Amino acid sequence: MGTAVSTGGGGAPRSLASWWRGRYGAKLLFEIFLAGGLWMIYRTIRMVNKTDLTAAFVHARDVLRFEQWLGLPFEDNLQGFLLDHPTLIKLLNHYYIWFHFPSAVGLLLWLYLRHHDRYHAIRNLMAFVTFAALIIHLVFPLAPPRMMAGFVDTMREFGPSIYPANAVDGAANQIAAMPSLHFGWAMIEAMAVISVLSARKRWLVLFHPALTTLSIIATANHWWIDAAASAVLVLLAIGVWRLIQVWAGGRNFVWSQMRFESSAGIEQLESFANEQVGTQVTEHAEC
Repeated sequence: MGTAVSTGGGGAPRSLASWWRGRYGAKLLFEIFLAGGLWMIYRTIRMVNKTDLTAAFVHARDVLRFEQWLGLPFEDNLQGFLLDHPTLIKLLNHYYIWFHFPSAVGLLLWLYLRHHDRYHAIRNLMAFVTFAALIIHLVFPLAPPRMMAGFVDTMREFGPSIYPANAVDGAANQIAAMPSLHFGWAMIEAMAVISVLSARKRWLVLFHPALTTLSIIATANHWWIDAAASAVLVLLAIGVWRLIQVWAGGRNFVWSQMRFESSAGIEQLESFANEQVGTQVTEHAEC
């Protein structure tokens, strides 16, 4: 009878404790709070130098001169061609607006729920690239082409328009063109899908960074060099992470503990905690 009571009475608390320590308990709650905290930091940093228009236009002229020196100032030519096709411009406007954040959130949810072993690496890469880009935005404010003579603000012209006419109004930092986080996130998303899946159709995801590049240039929200800078930043971040992995060996960085821990050590601690909980529950039931 004692055995029956301990098994039946201890099942529910033990299952609840295991669930709380699992992927959909404390770990998921931590990820939600982490994402919220990072989002608040992101929004705060984006507001810091949004009024430094003088430096932003000086840098824009420098970028344009650099592109001319390279012989590749094709933003105006591309936009001029696409302006003859208003329907395509409108589609690119919507792609620019609606695919940036939803695709990033969708990727992270998909990885967390279906490919959890890949989730942390991609999440860390995206966070690193984002905040490195924000630092560059602070020290190198850059006006986008749509603010320069010879370009058309397609979102204001064809809709939907998401930016106020006055660049210093609103919550968005309109002079944070380089590097382009639109392209950076799209590149990371494509790399993640290609590395996780094995089917041939996974390569179709390359249309996402390609269309993102087309949309940021066609809408005159970025110079082409902004996308190139973002690609370099992503590759640099991957290189730095590889070096950290070599240094860390078999250990993984645990954000909740803010330290590196080995997978074997984490499994051993979780096993010990489960045994302790099970023992306590059984003793309580027998009493």
